[in-house]
Amino acid sequence: MFEYLRADIHRKQEWFLKEKSWFVKNIRVFLEPGTIAVIVFRYGRWVKNLKIPVIKQFLNLFYLLGKAFVVLGFGIYIPVNANIGKGFTIHNFSGIFICEATIGDNCIVFQNVTIGHLRGQPEPPRLGNNVFIGAGAKVLGSVTIGDNVAIGANSVVINDVPDNCTVLGVPARIISRETNWITDKLEGRSMNY
Repeated sequence: MFEYLRADIHRKQEWFLKEKSWFVKNIRVFLEPGTIAVIVFRYGRWVKNLKIPVIKQFLNLFYLLGKAFVVLGFGIYIPVNANIGKGFTIHNFSGIFICEATIGDNCIVFQNVTIGHLRGQPEPPRLGNNVFIGAGAKVLGSVTIGDNVAIGANSVVINDVPDNCTVLGVPARIISRETNWITDKLEGRSMNY
């Protein structure tokens, strides 16, 4: 749990708070709704995997209270059955629903994002590493999103997306097959997605 949390917090500090003051990077980061939601999710996964039933039931009570606070207070729903890699960041909050999806490392999610499967489809979505999901985007159905993919704001992804692509629109279409949004961010270039 702590290894994943450290990676999640570090990713948010480096990507969104790098130019901020020491206080913002090291104190306020823990007060942001997206960070709190990720902490509650990681704690819930840790409790779920405990082997001692009595302790598990006791600690699960704290998880349920935290989850209720996150869902009702921030509008962020992430079930403990979701499989999310290191470096998971929720930048803005409210209206975020993530089903029991599989998400790779270094995924960034903005507000009003839905990652869910459709009724009658056997598998939830699978997202690769380094996936950027813009505000209002929806990833629906048994789709597979490759590595280094940028999903534009308000896009609806209902088909598989290969690696290194930018998708945009309703339904989402590939607008670039040469995307490496992480390299762009590290080199300080603006992302025109």
